[in-house]
Amino acid sequence: MMKALEAPHPKIEIVQVDSAGSDLLAVVVRCLATTQVGARFRCVGRHGRPVDLALAEIRRSPQAVVTEVDPPHGAHFVFTGAGADDLQFKAGDVLRGINPGA
Repeated sequence: MMKALEAPHPKIEIVQVDSAGSDLLAVVVRCLATTQVGARFRCVGRHGRPVDLALAEIRRSPQAVVTEVDPPHGAHFVFTGAGADDLQFKAGDVLRGINPGA
């Protein structure tokens, strides 16, 4: 097992944005590095303000909630974070996590 400092940072590619609302963002992603519930991502909103997202849920299918997903698999992710509705992602955007091993 890797220690947190040795583990790669979570990394995902946006495939589709399903919904964005008050402090919530739901997307379909392709994993580029192993990503677990609790992973954090720092993004920049359309007004230049930082937005911190926390991965709250991973679904491999409507009935299959999991705690992590690894490459090259896809999944439906639900993020929470103040300002999530200020983000504008498009297919192909890549997000890199800020906490290794999460």
